[in-house]
Amino acid sequence: MSQWELPKPQPVMSEETAPFWEGTANDELRVQRCKECGNLQLPASAACMACRSSDLEWIRASGSGTVFSFTVVHHAFHPAFASEVPYVVADVELDEGPVLTASIVDVDPAQVKIGMDVEARFRRLDEQYVLCVFVPAGARPGRAGHDGGDQ
Repeated sequence: MSQWELPKPQPVMSEETAPFWEGTANDELRVQRCKECGNLQLPASAACMACRSSDLEWIRASGSGTVFSFTVVHHAFHPAFASEVPYVVADVELDEGPVLTASIVDVDPAQVKIGMDVEARFRRLDEQYVLCVFVPAGARPGRAGHDGGDQ
């Protein structure tokens, strides 16, 4: 980062979200599962969103999903993202059911569509965080893989 570049805002890790971030650091997408009713959920919570049980565990998700909704950002919400516009932020419905908000990368924003099949990839943000991003299903690993690039 040059002296003129602004640092990007950082995610906030909590006791509840730490297993999610541990998963992304290992190129693994994780979701919470309720041991009482089987509900799968994101974002993390101290209790099941379906039955309110606190008996939760983290499981590995497939990383496959479908674009549920999206927006193409043309005006960066933070100056540190100005060089990346336009970029796509989407709600991705995972094959397992939960919805995760993430970037869709390595595709022309005009090609992103609701219902588009996508797959998770992982990008290192800094020493502490690896972000989950999505690419069109069937895209070759490479630029979108765990390449250490900023996202």
